[in-house]
Amino acid sequence: MNATSTSSVESDGPAVCTARAPQAGRGVQAPRYVQRPLVAAIDGGGTKTLFLLAEADGTVIGVGRGGPLNALFVPPDEAIRSVRQAAVGALHEAGMECADVAVLYASAPGASRDIVGAGIAGLVRPTRLETAGDEMAVLTGALLDEAGVVVLAGTGSFAVGRGRCRSHESQASDEGRHGIVTRGGWGPLLGDEGSAYAIGLASLRAVALAFDNRGERTSLCELALEHFNAPRAWSLATMPINREHIASFAARVSEASAAGDAVASEILRQAGRDLGGLGVSVLRGLAKLGEPSAERRHGTLAVLTGGVSRAAAPLVDAFRDEISSFSPDIRIVPPLYSPAGGALLVALEIAGLRAFGTVPAGMRASAEARSELRA
Repeated sequence: MNATSTSSVESDGPAVCTARAPQAGRGVQAPRYVQRPLVAAIDGGGTKTLFLLAEADGTVIGVGRGGPLNALFVPPDEAIRSVRQAAVGALHEAGMECADVAVLYASAPGASRDIVGAGIAGLVRPTRLETAGDEMAVLTGALLDEAGVVVLAGTGSFAVGRGRCRSHESQASDEGRHGIVTRGGWGPLLGDEGSAYAIGLASLRAVALAFDNRGERTSLCELALEHFNAPRAWSLATMPINREHIASFAARVSEASAAGDAVASEILRQAGRDLGGLGVSVLRGLAKLGEPSAERRHGTLAVLTGGVSRAAAPLVDAFRDEISSFSPDIRIVPPLYSPAGGALLVALEIAGLRAFGTVPAGMRASAEARSELRA
């Protein structure tokens, strides 16, 4: 997460982009009538980029995937390649060489117009291009336009919350204005509590203690050597392991916990407490703003989303307990859509194709068929 910065550009005239005939055997659908205008959304993070191309009713006609887009941790040229790879994939699935879109909304930490613009050059021509951090996409995807708090735990972590009934245009502002509060997002050095990276790092520290006979024995020792392809224990301290690789170990920690490993389960419990603490901090911030008031908290929702939300029970239970400690009236619910789905909802709203509080029929149908839109 990073402070939201929104920029927009107007195109200097329409480009002509037409559907092409699909290449045999490549799984591209035949050209068909496309409902105009088109909209596009980008959801980028520390490990991957998704590019969604959709019709005016939200029907997704193309999805593309690329590498990491978090410009806070990857060089600009790599981020540009990720955008381009994802855009090419979405256009290919849609049976198009290029596309004119009414709105392209790019949601990614460290996102910039220059990076996105360079990535889509010659491929996608937006009348309006907006780049922002991932707060609004996460919030809108998880809660649509309801009041509540969303805690995202992926490679990193942050929490964002909203008071009552605000439109997208009023929300994209400084913290505290218009009922928006954010917490966390300080990155791996100063924050990312409860994230996959934090879980992976805590587990490696537990492994080091176990190998040193200063900590409890755990199955994580064998799992770590296997996961990182380390020939011996000390190699874990000397081999190059980046943030994303450490975060990827969180899934093995969850497996160990489900199999009964006490050390892994305690690491997950602490992560759940930390994530719940992020959520509680947002709820307290909203309470200070008077939204929601104490008597209306029963209508306030809390969501845990991101890859870590699918961890073993100790994490999820600890998160629920922490949120409930603030108020038993907060309702913990599953997310409605993924952050990528949230980015598309924001794009549709900016384009004037989605009324506040609604999901266009085409997007609802696409979400049933496409896992990229589901949380």
